[in-house]
Amino acid sequence: MDQEPRKNMPSSWQALLAAFVGIGIGLSLSWMLDHDRGERIARLAENIKVEPSLKMLDVKKVDVLPSLAKRTNILLMGVDSNGRNTKRFENTRSDTMIIASLDPISGLVGLVSIPRDSRVRIADHHGVEKINSAHALGGPELAVRTVEQAFNVPIDHYVVIDTVGIKEVCEFVGPIKVMVEKKMRYRDRASGLNIDLEPGLQELSAEQVEQYLRFRHDQQGDIGRIQRQQWFLRQAQAKLRDPAFVLRLPNLLKFTSEYVVTDMSLNDMAAVFKFAKEVSEKSVKTATLPGEAATIHGGSYWLPDPEATALVLQRLTGTSPSVSTIAANTVYAGMENDPGVSDSEQLAAYSHDNLNETLEDSWTSSYASDRPYSVLIRYPRGQEQTARDFQQTLIYSGYRVRNLIRCKEGDCQHEQIVLNSFRADDSLTSKLKQNFPALDSWAIVLNPSSRCRYDMTIQLTPETAPLLPETREQAALDYRMNDIVRGEVKTTRPFHRNAPRS
Repeated sequence: MDQEPRKNMPSSWQALLAAFVGIGIGLSLSWMLDHDRGERIARLAENIKVEPSLKMLDVKKVDVLPSLAKRTNILLMGVDSNGRNTKRFENTRSDTMIIASLDPISGLVGLVSIPRDSRVRIADHHGVEKINSAHALGGPELAVRTVEQAFNVPIDHYVVIDTVGIKEVCEFVGPIKVMVEKKMRYRDRASGLNIDLEPGLQELSAEQVEQYLRFRHDQQGDIGRIQRQQWFLRQAQAKLRDPAFVLRLPNLLKFTSEYVVTDMSLNDMAAVFKFAKEVSEKSVKTATLPGEAATIHGGSYWLPDPEATALVLQRLTGTSPSVSTIAANTVYAGMENDPGVSDSEQLAAYSHDNLNETLEDSWTSSYASDRPYSVLIRYPRGQEQTARDFQQTLIYSGYRVRNLIRCKEGDCQHEQIVLNSFRADDSLTSKLKQNFPALDSWAIVLNPSSRCRYDMTIQLTPETAPLLPETREQAALDYRMNDIVRGEVKTTRPFHRNAPRS
C-alpha cells in the first residue's frame, strides 16, 4: 500500500465551505427568483462561467422556488491541491467527505462525516485503499460510486471544491462567529501553515477560519478536526440570515462558479437550498462513521464498525444499509488476497447471514429492554453544582444517571446530547426535550457503540444553566406526575437532594 504523499497545502475543510457556498448559491437563486421571476438569473448567468451540466439548462425555465420532492443525499468533498501548474480537480484526493441528507418531510438534515483514512474497496476494481484516493483515481464520479458501494447509500448529487480561492470566498462572506474550543497553536513551515487561535466565542476572519478547520494537532487528531467541521457548519448558518450578506448573494454566484464543481442543475440547487435556508441549527444531526484506528501493513487506517455504521446511516440518511455489504467493502475488504488471513476468518467475514443476524439481534435485544435509560453527564470545572442539578432532576424523572465526569474546559464547549447505544433514538431525544424545554436547542450527535455502557451522554458547558432553574423538587414532581398519568414511566426512584452517583 503506497503511503499518502505529503501535500504542499493540506486541506480537510473545503467541503464545509462547499456546503456553505452551496447554500449561498441556493439562497441567491431563491432571492432572485422571488423578486424578479427568474429574469435576473437569466441575465446574470450569461456572464458566468458554469459547468457543462449547468450550461445545458435553460435558466429562463427555472421553476419559481422549486421544492425538494424527496429525500436527497449529497456528497460534499473538499480536494487538495497538487501544486502550481496542475489542473484543478484532477488527480486530487478528497481530504473531506460528508454525506448531507436533506429530508423535506421531517425538515431534518443529517451530516455524516467519512474519515479520510477509511479503509474501503474502491469501486471499478481499483483495489483496497483509503477512501480519499477515490477522487484522485477517477474524479467525483468514482468517489460517488465508491461511497454507494462501500456503505450501501444512494448518492443523488455531489459538490466538490478545491483549495484555490477558498480564502477569497471566506473573505467575501465576511467574519463568521465561531466558538474556538481551546487554544490552538501549530506551525508547519513546509506548508506555510501557522495556526494561532485563542479560545472563546469570536468572529473569525477568513485566515482564522482556515486555521480553525485545519487544526488537528491534539489527542483526537483527524476525528477532532471532523467534529470541528461539523460545529462550524452549525454555527455558519447564522451568517446566511444576515441581511447584509443576503444583499451580496448575486455576486457570490459568479464568484464561486470558478471554484466549485457539481452535477446539480440550477433547478436542483434552487430546490435544495430553498430547503436549506429554512433549516434551524437544532434540525441538524451529525455523526462520524463509528470505528477505530488501526495500522495495517504499515499504513494508518480508520476501520468502520459495520453494525454501528449501518445504524448511523439508517437514521441520518433514511436508507437500510446491509451490514454484510459494509463489512465486506471496509473492515474485511481484501481478505481474500491476504495470505496472513486464515480460511476460517475469511469465511466468517463474508457470512452474510451471520452479520445480519448480529445486527438484528443487537437492535431487537436493546429495544426489548425495559430498563431505564442510562446517562453520563460531562461537565467542565466550575459546573459541579449544575451537574448535580442535572443528575438529581434526571434521576427523579426516571433516568439512571450512572456517572458524572469532569472534563477539560476545551472539550466541553458545546451543549450536546450524544446517543451512544443502539436503542437511543429519536423517541428518546424527543421525550427528553419535551420534558425539559431548556434542552430543545441542544445539538444531537450520534456515536453508537455496542460496547458503550451508557445510552446517552449529556454534555454541559461553562454557560449551561441548571436544568430546572425553578424549585427543583416541585418542577421535577410535576414532570414525574405527567409521565405517570400518561403511563410512560415503568420505574420509580426516590428524589433526594444528595442522591448518590449511581
